Amino acid sequence: MSDNDTKYYRQRAIEERALALKSERRNVAEIHEELARQYQALVDQAELRSTLRIAVPARERHSAEV
Repeated sequence: MSDNDTKYYRQRAIEERALALKSERRNVAEIHEELARQYQALVDQAELRSTLRIAVPARERHSAEV
């Protein structure tokens, strides 16, 4: 995921939380909150992925001797 995607999802989460606060109907607010959680999960996943780089050593080649 690119930095632009992460910024977009972060902004969408903020906007959805704001819409939840403005919603007069509870079920509509809950939908906005759920959307905010899902956008935030995408952001968290991207940030976690960028910090957890696991180096896997290349396998050694073994020549088969007959």
